[in-house]
Amino acid sequence: MMGLRLLFLSWWTPNFFIRMQLANISDSTTKALLSLIEANSNQKSANHVPEVARNIKQQRANMAETHAKLVDELDAAVGRKQTVKLGREVMFSVGKELGKQARISLGVSDSLSDLTQSVKVIYRILGIDCHLEALDKSNAVLVVDRCPLSESYSTLTCEVLSAVDEGVINGLHPKIDVQFKEYITSGCPKCKATIHLNQEDTR
Repeated sequence: MMGLRLLFLSWWTPNFFIRMQLANISDSTTKALLSLIEANSNQKSANHVPEVARNIKQQRANMAETHAKLVDELDAAVGRKQTVKLGREVMFSVGKELGKQARISLGVSDSLSDLTQSVKVIYRILGIDCHLEALDKSNAVLVVDRCPLSESYSTLTCEVLSAVDEGVINGLHPKIDVQFKEYITSGCPKCKATIHLNQEDTR
């Protein structure tokens, strides 16, 4: 049975909650990228203190612009191949921890309906419109119809930061594996990710 908190937030997500969660996501991802840059570069990363956001839209834009700048810095330090490898590893870990936190705070069960609703709540926080297309009992496609972050992201930034999404979903449901295959920033009309449910040992 879906938890009351998740049920309420899936119906209506108040602005104070969106602002709070955006700040948490921004802080976690930014700190991880800064640490990665400092560990792989002889130079200390530039100061990335975002301006105070007047509204949620600007808060999202500030976060996206910071992500893009930091990924570019990492690219300049280690090259594109290592940026993708190192960046995705760290961002997946960050996302998985955020997903675990959300699982507890939202009261997410192991049901796929809970997973679907919790993903929608998280993407609503980011201003992202998405839907799921089921293929069979174990496979589906996550389709991102609109993403305001793509206005600031490059394809490289998307490739790195999409690992946060993959980690969040895995943190929400440990038996779910997600992998993004297409990005709006690379010219595709929508972002698409494959979703696979590992049904081994499930009942």
